[in-house]
Amino acid sequence: MTHYLLSNPFHAKQEQAQDQLQERADETRRHATLSSRSTPLCSHCRSDDITCVATAQWSNEKQEWELANTFARPAHCNTCDRDGEIVWLPLN
Repeated sequence: MTHYLLSNPFHAKQEQAQDQLQERADETRRHATLSSRSTPLCSHCRSDDITCVATAQWSNEKQEWELANTFARPAHCNTCDRDGEIVWLPLN
């Protein structure tokens, strides 16, 4: 065990918060895998040509890119060139 002379009192809280976020993401991923498949559609024109501004982060453990943040910005439909809401269509 390493003891640091100077320690950040918020470090433990940050680690705990990161662990909680990771647990929520893992649970969401498990739930999505177990539930039916779906695809996003534009709520205006029903196109599936949707983009979203996001950041991806490489996972050394999973050896794949993971979504890190979507910045709470709306999705963009490339067909009707609108920002807005999306609806989810089940693919069963």
